[in-house]
Amino acid sequence: MVTGTLSPRMKIPGNMWVEAWETARVTPARRQKRLFDDTKEAEKVLHYMAMQKPADLARHLLPCILHATILKKEESAEDIPSVQKTIQQATVQASKLLQSPNQDYKKLEDFINQLLSMETVITQARSLKAKFSIPEDDSGEAADELKKFVSSLLEEPEVVVTGAGQGLAGSIIHRLFISAQRLADFTTDEAALLAPVDEDLGSDKKQTGGSSRVPDFPPPAGREILLRTCVPRPAAYSKALPQRLFCVLMREEFRLTGGFSTDTSSF
Repeated sequence: MVTGTLSPRMKIPGNMWVEAWETARVTPARRQKRLFDDTKEAEKVLHYMAMQKPADLARHLLPCILHATILKKEESAEDIPSVQKTIQQATVQASKLLQSPNQDYKKLEDFINQLLSMETVITQARSLKAKFSIPEDDSGEAADELKKFVSSLLEEPEVVVTGAGQGLAGSIIHRLFISAQRLADFTTDEAALLAPVDEDLGSDKKQTGGSSRVPDFPPPAGREILLRTCVPRPAAYSKALPQRLFCVLMREEFRLTGGFSTDTSSF
């Protein structure tokens, strides 16, 4: 029969572990006090959670909320290059902010505002796709042109409308202005009874009853006039430099600004 023995270190006279074993009272395991009381620890956790303030609870759940938000933004990025790039930067920034033991709430607030701006861009992209009637599964030439136009609206401050009012994007913009103008000219009840806007935007239909035609666009809030040229100043033999004159005419005011260059080396 194989029997176990204590190590030489445990056999040294006066070893406290051996003395504790010999002097310990024999007690069945079911009557012994548990070294780890899982029930008591669970009660401590529940008590800790019950005593938490809403701010503390939000702070504990913040990593999970931000992680779920970033994943949701990745699913609904709508193929917007700026949003996809911002999501990658937000992922790195979130990992740095949440791993710090002392969280900077000001930086967290700025990070949340950054997520809100991404959400605004995604919402604008969905709204533009709905207004320009871009189907998700259409890959034709017209759909590609509209997708490129919508992407340019989100990425660039100014966009060229190909074909002006006769092009595909221009005709849709024209129809949107007509719908907005009709809703602005009539009351809510009358607007509900309006017929759909005619798809043939090239037709110049007159109103019945001999009245004048309703304008497609609202009256302009103002007119802008820009004059740019290059002339020699201050003398005729000076170098020709760019000159700029800008004017805004509004209903009750006007603004006139000018930017003029003068040759200071060969005048």
